[in-house]
Formats: sequence, structure tokens, C-alpha cells
Amino acid sequence: MTVKRVLPSSRPKPVKPLWYGGRWSKYKYGEAWQIDYITLPQTRQGKRYVLTMVEATTGWLETYPVPHATARNTILGLEKQVLWRHGTPERIESDNGTHFKNSLINTRARVGVPYSLSCASSREG
Repeated sequence: MTVKRVLPSSRPKPVKPLWYGGRWSKYKYGEAWQIDYITLPQTRQGKRYVLTMVEATTGWLETYPVPHATARNTILGLEKQVLWRHGTPERIESDNGTHFKNSLINTRARVGVPYSLSCASSREG
């Protein structure tokens, strides 16, 4: 019996863009989520903010209503709506809000997800 040794190719395999919903995407499903808070009129239950979480490939939306846009509520919303339902993403993207900087940077070891903050866009008029 002879055993052939297979060496890995020196060239990496080319990454093919994925076609989702009529557009090309650089992400695989569940790889990246984009999060932000929106403000709504206060409900009878006292909830005024909604944490919105959008899957970057398909545009799938998850929401988590909260009374305050805090670091703790951000982590709870991500755990309940994304991590437990869709698995651990490779990255989470958001703006520079304090509820994102305080929570996700300090607890990323607990969640185990790389996190990136984007710059706020400025409009020139």
C-alpha cells in the first residue's frame, strides 16, 4: 500500500462573491451583523428605544425594544435575537454610540465576536 502526500496549494482559492436578493455580497450568511438604536414614541410598557440588528448579506431584521439605550440592553438584545437564534457572527458593526463602545468593546471576550465601529458620516451642504 502506498500513501500519496498531498501538499496544500500555494495559491489560495479565489473567493466568489455571493448572490443574495438581487445583489452581490462580500459576506456569507450570518457572518456580519449591523446594529443601531432607533427612537420611537414611548409604549405603555415604558419602552422607547429599539435595538435594530440587520444581517449584512440578506438584510434580515431582528429587533429588541428596550426602555433605555444602554450597554446592558445592547448585550441582552444581541444575545437573545442574534447569538441564540442565528449563531455567533464573525463581526458586528455599529456607529460610535456610547452604548456600543462601552458594552461591546469591554465584553467582546464574553461574547467572542470581533467588533468594529464605523465613523459617523458628515454631510456637507
